[in-house]
Amino acid sequence: MADNARIARMKQKAWSLLDANHPDEALQAFRECIDLEPNNTHHLIEYAVALYKLQKLDESLAVLDDILSRDPHHILALNNKARILIDRGKPTDALALYRTILNLDPKHIRTWIKAAQLMASLERFDKADGCIQEALAVSPTDPELWRERAIIARNAQKLEDALQFIQNALDQKTTDFDSLREKANILAALKRFPQAVDAYKAALRQKSDDTDVKILLGFAYLAVDKPKDALDAFEAVMKEHKNIARVWLGRGQAFLALGEEARGLVNCGTAAMIEQDFPRALECFDNAIQANPKFPEAWSNKGVLLEKMGQFQDAAAAYRHALSLDPAAVICMHNLGLILIHHLDCRDEGLSWLKNTLKYDPQRWFKLPSELRSAVDAAKYPDM
Repeated sequence: MADNARIARMKQKAWSLLDANHPDEALQAFRECIDLEPNNTHHLIEYAVALYKLQKLDESLAVLDDILSRDPHHILALNNKARILIDRGKPTDALALYRTILNLDPKHIRTWIKAAQLMASLERFDKADGCIQEALAVSPTDPELWRERAIIARNAQKLEDALQFIQNALDQKTTDFDSLREKANILAALKRFPQAVDAYKAALRQKSDDTDVKILLGFAYLAVDKPKDALDAFEAVMKEHKNIARVWLGRGQAFLALGEEARGLVNCGTAAMIEQDFPRALECFDNAIQANPKFPEAWSNKGVLLEKMGQFQDAAAAYRHALSLDPAAVICMHNLGLILIHHLDCRDEGLSWLKNTLKYDPQRWFKLPSELRSAVDAAKYPDM
C-alpha cells in the first residue's frame, strides 16, 4: 500500500504547481499519484479537474469516461462531465447526465441547482423553477435555494415573486452578501431605486470590496438623482480598475447630470472606446469638443481613438491641439512623439516631443523604447 502521507504531499505539490502556473510539472505530479494508486478514483477526479482548469477538455473528458467505464454511477465524475459538455455547447447531453445523478440520488441538492441554472440559461424558466422546488422539498430552509429561485424569477420577469423568494433567503440568513445583492438587483429591476440603494449599501457592509456592487450602487444613485454620490461610487472603483467600460459610462453620466457636459461626454466616449465601438466614441469626443472646444481631454482622447483607428495624421493633429490648450499634457507629448517617429516619418520632431516629456516626467525615460533613449537624450526640445 502506498504511503498516504507521501501521496498527500505529492497532491499538495501538484496543486501548488498548478497555482504557480507550472502546468506540465503539476500534471506530472498528479500522474505520479495515480501511478502509485491506479484504482483510486479520487486521484483521477483531481487529475481531470486539473486538466479542465488548463482547458484540456478532451483529456479531462477521457479521464472521466475512464472512471465511468469502471463505475457508471460515480456522481462526481458525472457532474464534472456535465460541466465539460456545457462548455462544449451540449446542454441536452449535460441535462441527461444530471437526470442520471438525480435518479441515483434525488436528494443531491447541488445537482438540482446545476440543472436549474442550465435550464435558466436556456430560458426554460418554469423547468428551472421546478428543479429548485424539488431541492426545496429536500431542504426547505436552505437560503441558497431560495436565492437561486429568486434569480430565476427575476430573469423570467416575475419580479414580485423574486422579491418574496429573496426575502425567504434573507429570513434564513440576514447578512448573506449574495442574497442582499440579489435583493438590490430585484428592487432595481422593479425601479424601486431608493430601496435598491439601501440594499446595495447593506451588501457592501458585508463585502466592502465587491466591484460589481459598487458599480451597481453608482447607477442606483443616478436613478435617484444623486449624481455626486454616484460619482463617488464610480471614482472608488476607478482607483482600483481603470479599464471597465461601465465605470467610465457611469462616471460620464454623473458628470452630465452635474452639468459638466464636455467631461461627461469624454467619459462616455472612453467607455465606448473600451468596448471597441469606435464610431460611438468618435461621436462622443466630437460632441465634447463642440460643447467645449478648449477642453484638452476631449482632443487628447480623440487623438488616442484616431490612433487606434490607424488615422495617424489626424491623431497627431488632435494631440497637437490638446498640447496647444495644455502644454504640460505629458501623455499627448509621448503619443505624438511615437506617432511622428513610427508612422509619419518625422523622427527628429518625434524625438523632440519625447525629450519634452522628460522635462515634465523624468521617470518616463524608463518607459521609452530602449532603442530610442540615447537619441532622445541627444534631441533638441520642440518649437512650441
